[in-house]
Amino acid sequence: MPPLPSLPSAVSFLRGVAPRSQSAAGQLLPTARRGAPSAWYTHSRRFSFSDRSCSVSLRGLSQSQSQAWNRCAGRLFSSSTRQAPSYQYKRFQPGRIPYPGQQGGGGGGGGGGGPPWWAIYRNELVIGVGIGGAFYLYNLETVEMTGRRRFNCVSTAQELKMGEQSYREVMQQYRGRILPDNHPLTIMVAQVMKRLIPQAPIEGADWKVHVIHDDSNMNAFVLPGGKVFVFTGIMPICRDEDGLAAVLGHEIAHVVARHPAERMSNSFITIGLAFVVAALFDVSGQIPSMLLNLVYGLPNSRTQEAEADTIGLMMMSKACFNPEAAVKLWGRMQKAEKGSPPQFMSTHPSSYNRMEALSEKLPKAEAEYEASGCSVPSRYSKCPQTL
Repeated sequence: MPPLPSLPSAVSFLRGVAPRSQSAAGQLLPTARRGAPSAWYTHSRRFSFSDRSCSVSLRGLSQSQSQAWNRCAGRLFSSSTRQAPSYQYKRFQPGRIPYPGQQGGGGGGGGGGGPPWWAIYRNELVIGVGIGGAFYLYNLETVEMTGRRRFNCVSTAQELKMGEQSYREVMQQYRGRILPDNHPLTIMVAQVMKRLIPQAPIEGADWKVHVIHDDSNMNAFVLPGGKVFVFTGIMPICRDEDGLAAVLGHEIAHVVARHPAERMSNSFITIGLAFVVAALFDVSGQIPSMLLNLVYGLPNSRTQEAEADTIGLMMMSKACFNPEAAVKLWGRMQKAEKGSPPQFMSTHPSSYNRMEALSEKLPKAEAEYEASGCSVPSRYSKCPQTL
């Protein structure tokens, strides 16, 4: 190893050969040799070389000048900022300087490199939030029968189109299991629907009743456009026409209140928020999606179910079905349920809560029942017929 020069002579030499620009200094880094433990870094557009034995501030070295002097205190220049056995060498990139308040090189890893992405795109984010907020407010509407405010950006035509597609899929899925029109259960459902339909103002409805033979499925649903599906498994829970009217009134109420369109609109909000949260916090999209579903999606679904209970109760009362049957229905449903999840993890309120909520609304439903002129005929209909 050659004798080490004194520090004053090194400083004098380096000041004499320093170039006048950053581009000239950038030519130095390709000549560096692997394994050098010294540090070459950028800070406030100045270049510094440092090690344990000397520390010199430079304006940079050109390629020709670096060949004349490329050692200081016996150490080689390198582009790494870390004192470690292995190094990564990169050509100096003009403009990659530390963000104000940060230290370290722009070409390294966690030592700097610029502001976070949300600070760079701050204006775009503000504009995006503003547009999204305006779009949300523009698409707010009121559910006519309850006065609830909700977000809905899906048109009636789009909702009917989704209903037609779902109808084809359901018919294909249960092909061979749909009871004929002359079956007693199908006739019973059709008779109940005949009294409920006048109370259901649905635009573009083409009513059609289907009963699916599946005794294990206690369910029924109505698609946008008026296609009705009832599973045979729910008939024992209904017991009679009044109980069946409570179920069908609830399902028709979903379509009257346009809950399918509302659910589709809310899914857009959930997907958008999940994307933003995942980008801001650098986490998997599944985590914010699950949290948003728990705190936003499921509560909104339970709100829709409770609203359909209320609308369906008034609808069946106006159609001269006994409103007390709705309360009794959910009492039987509670006994038939097995292993249902807690309400906060479910899309539906618990049967007990639904029964309690309907009980509170019974006085209003009975008033609708009386106002529709149903009381006297219903009494005679329940009396045994004698010759």
